[in-house]
Amino acid sequence: MPSPHLYSLNVAKHVRLFFFQPTLMINAHGGCKGKKVNRHINISMALTASLFASPVQALETLPNIMITADRIGQNQASISADTTVISRKDIEQSQATTVVDILRSQVGMDVASSGGAGKTTSVFLRGGNSGQTLVLIDGVRVGSATTGSFDWANLSTADIEKIEIVRGPQSSLYGGDAMGGVIQIFTRKGTQGSKTHISGELGSYGTSSAAVSVLGKTASNISYALTANGLRTASVSAAVKGKENDPYRQFTLSGRLNLPVGKGELALIVRHVNGKTSLDGGFPLQDILNYTSNTKQSVASVKLTYPLSDSIENSLQLSRSIDDVIGYDPAGGFNNSDFRTQIDQLTWQNHIDWEALSLLTGVDMYRSQGYSNSARLNRAITQAAGFAALSGSVGMADVNASMRYDKNSATPNQVTYKLGVALHPLDGLKVSANYGTGFKAPSLNDLYFPASAFSAGNANLKPEKSKGWDIGLGYQYQHSNMKAGIHATWFHQNYQDLIVWQASPTFFYSPINIGKAHTQGLEISANMAYQASYLQANWTYLDAKDLTTGSWLARRAKESGSVTFGSTIAKLHAEVLWYIVGPRFSSAGNQKYMEAYKKIDMRMNYPINKQWKLTARVENAGNVRYEEVSGYGVLGRAWYGGISSDF
Repeated sequence: MPSPHLYSLNVAKHVRLFFFQPTLMINAHGGCKGKKVNRHINISMALTASLFASPVQALETLPNIMITADRIGQNQASISADTTVISRKDIEQSQATTVVDILRSQVGMDVASSGGAGKTTSVFLRGGNSGQTLVLIDGVRVGSATTGSFDWANLSTADIEKIEIVRGPQSSLYGGDAMGGVIQIFTRKGTQGSKTHISGELGSYGTSSAAVSVLGKTASNISYALTANGLRTASVSAAVKGKENDPYRQFTLSGRLNLPVGKGELALIVRHVNGKTSLDGGFPLQDILNYTSNTKQSVASVKLTYPLSDSIENSLQLSRSIDDVIGYDPAGGFNNSDFRTQIDQLTWQNHIDWEALSLLTGVDMYRSQGYSNSARLNRAITQAAGFAALSGSVGMADVNASMRYDKNSATPNQVTYKLGVALHPLDGLKVSANYGTGFKAPSLNDLYFPASAFSAGNANLKPEKSKGWDIGLGYQYQHSNMKAGIHATWFHQNYQDLIVWQASPTFFYSPINIGKAHTQGLEISANMAYQASYLQANWTYLDAKDLTTGSWLARRAKESGSVTFGSTIAKLHAEVLWYIVGPRFSSAGNQKYMEAYKKIDMRMNYPINKQWKLTARVENAGNVRYEEVSGYGVLGRAWYGGISSDF
């Protein structure tokens, strides 16, 4: 941690505050348009379908869901990696306004928000650090180049078509930051005809939101999608003991245009988010009046996909993502800050699909730059990589292997690999196993944070490394009006050379490679549906330890889970969700204990006619008091009501 004075939330999000802060990022997208696209193209990650999805998708026997977790479109049933797919239908049914609210109920996930809507929010996948999960939006790396992680606070669901979660080390295809897994977000794409969707919602804590989307596809196969949405809320005090609310407002504008180019397609994608929130800070944490943070997150991408034949497809993508955070405190001091980062990326890949064998090769290059006038930082890192993956089907087995070589301008080069197999001995039964290596390059803050009387970066840091494996067993059954499924995965991952900001006896902070940790546990999910009613449940047991000190990793619950019951009576659809989160420590070294809690949410919708629909929900129905980060506030009971229309 660069300085004791940088504990303010806005600055702290750009500096490593915890002993274990690895990071993970992903870059995927694509899909061969040739006739053989549905063959077993299992390239790097074994994807065992998580059954915690919609009652329809989750329970279909070996669902034919096309996913891109291995950088190409393929059938989810043939993939070995543990994967969850969340559809647009699931998103709309959840009534969630942010993506992170959907992630809270997924198996193997821990979420920590620092003080309500719009405040710094981290996601921990299978016990790994927030920076050890690669986040992609339409195949574009996103996040802060200074911290090396993505802040989930401002990601709206209004323009999201699908979410894919891939668990376990994925560096062999996606490189640094994917050592713990990948979360990929896909924005909406127009379909045949024209459609306009509008929605609005009012609720507790002075909350209001509205969204409008226009989607369509012309007779000449030009598809378009444009979405605008905004949200305002008075929220609660970021500091749980604060006296004044810290409001938040957000506006998102996104657009997508897909143009036919011969047999191929050119995709143009832009997305911009502007969020402004009030904060509290200081050490110890206290109310700070008029202290605000402005966040801008942008994505721009041009991608050409072109099939050279029925079996060969090439794609080239140029993209840029921007993450800017500016903190302003009229009282001055260390709360005033600016961190502006940019990631420029070029990705080329070539996919060859034979009868029972698939080959993927590609080149991935990107440049991460960070600038801060307040911290006197202006540095960049370049990375270039080549990757290859081979997969095929042999009898009842789908096997895959992948390897990647990464060259980094600031740290030693890295080679990563992954092996996976998915067995189908019986209809509906799937057995999977995976083993892979991963790494996480130091962030710009880790390497180059300017020297001061309190702190300095370390240009001699080595990358963080990991080795991990998992074994999964799943069975899905369907007969007449009855559907049921169960899936269990045991996983284990070792981390070494973890980067730790350590204080000297004189309280001078600097990062070094000393940490070792492991995460292991059991993930179980199950579904049952009969006619219009369904039950979904998942449970995660997690052992996430710092092996140097023997303490728990911060903000990871030993046990967590959720249960959802839903039913449709006449036209009224209702759901009850029960969340269970076990005890955790908010800080490294088993500091700041947070008690376990249970929380109930309820939601319902009623279609008035084919065009109009009413929605209602209550969150934290029991008005439970709990913490996700020690000292920071969360919402109590909150009511919301809305209306939407499609025409």
